[in-house]
Amino acid sequence: MPRVLVIRSLTIMWAIVALHPHCGHCDDFPEIYNSEQQVDALPMAADEAAAGMELPAGFRVSVFAAEPDVQNPIAMTWDQRGRLWVAENFTYAERAQHFDLSLRDRVLIFEDADNDGIADSRKVFTDQVQMLTSVEVGRGGVWLMCPSQLLFIPDADQDDIPDGPAKVVLDGFEVAENNYHNYANGLKWGPDGWLYGRCGHSCPGRIGAPGTPDELRIPIDGGVWRFHPEREVFEALCHGTVNPWGHDWDRNGELFFTNTVIGHLWHVMPGAHFKESFGESNNPYVYERLDTIADHYHYDTTGNQPGSREGVGNNMGGGHVHIGAMIYQGDQWPEQYRDSLFTLNMHGRRCNIDRLERHGSGFVGRHEPDFFAAADPFFRGLEISQAPDGNVFAIDWSDTGECHEKDGVHRTSGRIFKISYGEPRESGPVSKPWCLAGEGKLPRLWRRYQAGETTPEYLRGLLSDPDEHVRAWAIRLLTDFWPLDTIVGPRIDATYPDAPESLKEFIRMAREDDSGLVHLVLASVLQRLPAERRAGLAAALVQHEHYVNDRDLPLLVWFGLIPLGESDPLALVEVAKACRWPETLTRITRYLASHIKEHPEPIDSLLASAPEMPVDLQQSVLTGLQQAFEGWRRAPQPSSWEAFLRTEVAMANPDAIRSLRSLFGDGRALDEIRSIVFDKQANLQLRHSALQTLIDSRPEDLRSICESLMDVRSLNATAVKGLVLFNDPEVGRQLAGSYQRFHPVDRPALMDVLVSRPTFAAALLDAVDQRNSRVPSNAISAFHARQIRSLGDETLNRKLAEVWGELRDSPEEKQQLMAELRGQLSGAASEQIDLSAGRLLFKKTCSQCHRLFGDGAKIGPDLTGAQRNNLDYLLSNIIDPSAVVNKDFRMSIVVTTDGRVLNGLIVSHDENRLVLQTQTELQSIPAEDIAETRETTESPMPDSLLNNLSPADIRNLFVYLQHPSQVALPEESQ
Repeated sequence: MPRVLVIRSLTIMWAIVALHPHCGHCDDFPEIYNSEQQVDALPMAADEAAAGMELPAGFRVSVFAAEPDVQNPIAMTWDQRGRLWVAENFTYAERAQHFDLSLRDRVLIFEDADNDGIADSRKVFTDQVQMLTSVEVGRGGVWLMCPSQLLFIPDADQDDIPDGPAKVVLDGFEVAENNYHNYANGLKWGPDGWLYGRCGHSCPGRIGAPGTPDELRIPIDGGVWRFHPEREVFEALCHGTVNPWGHDWDRNGELFFTNTVIGHLWHVMPGAHFKESFGESNNPYVYERLDTIADHYHYDTTGNQPGSREGVGNNMGGGHVHIGAMIYQGDQWPEQYRDSLFTLNMHGRRCNIDRLERHGSGFVGRHEPDFFAAADPFFRGLEISQAPDGNVFAIDWSDTGECHEKDGVHRTSGRIFKISYGEPRESGPVSKPWCLAGEGKLPRLWRRYQAGETTPEYLRGLLSDPDEHVRAWAIRLLTDFWPLDTIVGPRIDATYPDAPESLKEFIRMAREDDSGLVHLVLASVLQRLPAERRAGLAAALVQHEHYVNDRDLPLLVWFGLIPLGESDPLALVEVAKACRWPETLTRITRYLASHIKEHPEPIDSLLASAPEMPVDLQQSVLTGLQQAFEGWRRAPQPSSWEAFLRTEVAMANPDAIRSLRSLFGDGRALDEIRSIVFDKQANLQLRHSALQTLIDSRPEDLRSICESLMDVRSLNATAVKGLVLFNDPEVGRQLAGSYQRFHPVDRPALMDVLVSRPTFAAALLDAVDQRNSRVPSNAISAFHARQIRSLGDETLNRKLAEVWGELRDSPEEKQQLMAELRGQLSGAASEQIDLSAGRLLFKKTCSQCHRLFGDGAKIGPDLTGAQRNNLDYLLSNIIDPSAVVNKDFRMSIVVTTDGRVLNGLIVSHDENRLVLQTQTELQSIPAEDIAETRETTESPMPDSLLNNLSPADIRNLFVYLQHPSQVALPEESQ
């Protein structure tokens, strides 16, 4: 859960960083060079690039600055004098190098005194930093994000010359070995006076002042954080997403941020856990995380949108990489743009717009037409910002390729564009209300708060204000320094004497306030309370039936209740009894049931109350029980189980109840389940479910039951899951010999079983090697080949090479193969191509993990919005997928106590079970069945995916992968 660290300067001094301690910039700045492979590729001239932008009528673009005055701009901000500060990053390098630390980065100051849209002056504030991602100005100096450090360069007299060397304020913002482009970024002052920033999920950090012991550091795993310079307090506000690279506040001080790969738009709710590209939260009790607030994607997720990925000509938005965020709040542009969020779409070379609307307790982002599209193939917008005169600036890194920089970095270009509307006017202070220059209740409140002019009594008086936003901010400011997730330590009322009175008001508001936004803020406050104080506020929140289907509240409240399950589970039961939200009740039940062995009383108490609940809430209790015990073979029977059996929902769900009875050791239930398995008149799905229950229970006659079903095509795919438990060579021979009896759809699952044990794999390879082969060699995929190799048996490896082929493992072999394919595929589009055959190959080879145009699994990243039109991008990811592996996509090898070896991605694990996503299924493995777990540095995608494909097949597959829209499958495959 989110936590807070108070950094005490009396125990930890700020560290000093100085490459050249007596100058902000020196004459020995390293020579900038380009490292991209396509040396003949150049950006359009800056003026041509500006002229080539497609904009709505009435708008114009000017080149505020361009190379050589600005190069590789990565971030910008405005000072109170209306000047533009720009961070240049030259140290960021291609994948093989990550960062070139023979170079340095730079902070520039631009001014346009006559406001004609062209910079009049340029200063270098400092060129003595490296790995620079962000700049912000204020509080006596300049703040720089240079992961792993947050730096402060003092400039108290604001003469644009550093008063001294940079000081390390915080460190621990680590830079990942692989996805290094996810590193920390995005410094901005918030309306509350805190300094906000962002962190990518692949670069998790443990944050503290220099010298802070690891156990006192605050973990952050993607998301948004904030730091208070005077109080020296750091907070991780939320966790998750993939790589947030833009955030902004609306006129009411609500914070939104943009993200890449998955959903692009998110609303910051302190204490929230947001979805990531794969897997579950590091906290095993989060269970399910909050999703994007956007009601759309900027690429085709359905396969029904022609041209959804083809450059600037489509209406979807261009791709899945979003950089920068600006909520327009000026009055220079037409009214239709006011309060909309603008973000730059890298693959689409354009600017997307989302219209922000209230939705339930939170917000939704609605799709609006794109604002501009760039013609320059080098356009890579990295930030967009409202200028003091009400117009807008966009910085352009100016490079091709994509964020991984596989093809090298073009460092010698960069642009700053100004996008204007109407007649120019005099520039003034930054005009956004949260920058403290606006009028109205909220800007006045923020100014008074930052000046130290508000008291708890004054803020509590605002809790009855007619404006929901004022009430929400009064809550936030009253609790601004209550530490997040205070589970142990001093009581908050000892530190903040007014806290009990404020909490009393919060509980009243939770019962009586009619604003969903206020309730959302109160749900975040739960995590600022000691665990023993949370039940009262939570119980008041969860009683409101009109939030039953709310997207945010049920999960956010649950996140705040998790510590209560450990410290006082009976209090959690009382919250459950007051709860009217099925989602929250399901999670409470799941938590309590999963701890039945050590704490049986809480789940007993909850089940005893179930007969008095409405049917929909009874269903939540049943669902929670099923989720809690998934993967268990035995569980203690709750003492109130018989009472639960009398509920309406129990009587309406006999199959689910039968499975739970079996889990609780009811022998009569097992007999009933056996009879269902062999009942040919029973519903097929019911027979499948019954057989799976038997497999989970492992009765003594399991092997004979499963063997008797091998000829039953409708059940043999489930029966094989039982036979895999028996490490007997005869079982392996029986399974390999039964290959043709399995439906084609079920054969991949059978193959997974046959490669899970050395004895089974030997039987498989023997079957492939026979003259009248019972198993065709192309049934062994690259996934299966790698699985066999992971068994560690050299005899099997030699046999695999004989019947299937060699794996090309060395870096040299991979580079050679890429070069060969690059030559073959460069002109593939003009040859005879069968796109339908390419889609079929994708379905057989890739769709087990990836989606394209809405077709396929969601294990790996969705390919639709990726940079598929770049052949080098495809080649490097297909031929050498393990070169750069996100930490969520590192393959693990799980060895079971009965000798099976399984490869896959660990979705979640706790003290009771491990959930593993294999190539074909999600497996829940009891903890007692696991002998060993090893995380590898490899991708689940094998290197030899193209083995055994003909040149024509490879051409068809690659051209289909690069195609802008979905095509039909071949008729014979439908």
